[in-house]
Amino acid sequence: MHKTAFAELVSSLRALTPQQLAQLGTAVTDSQRRVEAVLALDARCGEEADQGCPRCASSKRCRWGHTRTGAQRWRCDDCGATWSGLTGTPIAGIRRPDLFIDLVRNMMEAEKPWSCRKAAEKLGISRHTAWRWRMAIIRLLPAERTGVMSGIVEADEARQRESRKASREWVRYQADPLNVPRPPREPWRYYKSRNATVKAPPGGWLAWNKNLVAVTDRGGHRAMEAVNKVTEQEVSGALLPTMAPDAVLCTDGHVTYEAIAKTTRITHFALNGGKRSRRTPKTHHINTVNALISRYRDFIRPFCGPASQNLKAYGRWHAARENGDRDYLAIFKTFLDTPRPTNTLC
Repeated sequence: MHKTAFAELVSSLRALTPQQLAQLGTAVTDSQRRVEAVLALDARCGEEADQGCPRCASSKRCRWGHTRTGAQRWRCDDCGATWSGLTGTPIAGIRRPDLFIDLVRNMMEAEKPWSCRKAAEKLGISRHTAWRWRMAIIRLLPAERTGVMSGIVEADEARQRESRKASREWVRYQADPLNVPRPPREPWRYYKSRNATVKAPPGGWLAWNKNLVAVTDRGGHRAMEAVNKVTEQEVSGALLPTMAPDAVLCTDGHVTYEAIAKTTRITHFALNGGKRSRRTPKTHHINTVNALISRYRDFIRPFCGPASQNLKAYGRWHAARENGDRDYLAIFKTFLDTPRPTNTLC
């Protein structure tokens, strides 16, 4: 911006109302956060990073303009390849990282995240692009750090009805019933609700439930990991890595947790039906994890039952939203430090 235009902009601030100044402050803060993201891209392959050419590993390079979002591009003097801070990351194919950052912020900080159609409308992209970006984000969300939960740790299970959304199994079966096996159940719309008196899926409703192990402590750390069955082996694999060795475990008294506590010799308090025994201190309860599961049900309801193959990702998404020490810009920076997978979504 020219100096004269900038001076006129500064002088016009005096005419703004307090409400307009508050809106301007919010807009400036958002712009600063976006600038921080661009600076993170530049720092990944800037002068101090001493990063060579991604094609030939040559250290001879020169500046080669900027991307449309203002990030620095580089060009190799030997092979002529060009790259930026997004090159070699899981989001390397995204041409509008500024819009991608806006979607990350909405997913992490909004009270009610956008649906794919709403995100497409707000960001000016296709709803299919919004879906690919969302799945790229939640599949790369890191799990809770090892041993981070200490003190009083609460654990319980959250159940989600099995869903084969976007599955083509019935289409393939109807097209070639001789070579394609019949799916194990009819589509959910053919069954009545749980409150009905007739027609449940084969094996009953509980046979088709998917489980998430929810774990939390009093320090604000949250974790939700999907398990196939509530067995000692699967639950311990989701629970124990996040717990500190000297943590105290509070559960609803399920036999699986009793077996885990006996095997690992951790202190365990069982609150059967939410009721504590005489030896259970008043500070020991499972209200925190029950509240986390309740918020998860409110969070997942607008998505109308995500596919079970994505349940692990949605659980980590909810846990990341609940963790107070996670920031959307920090999550974006983790994408820059993650190697690009072979089959990327972007």
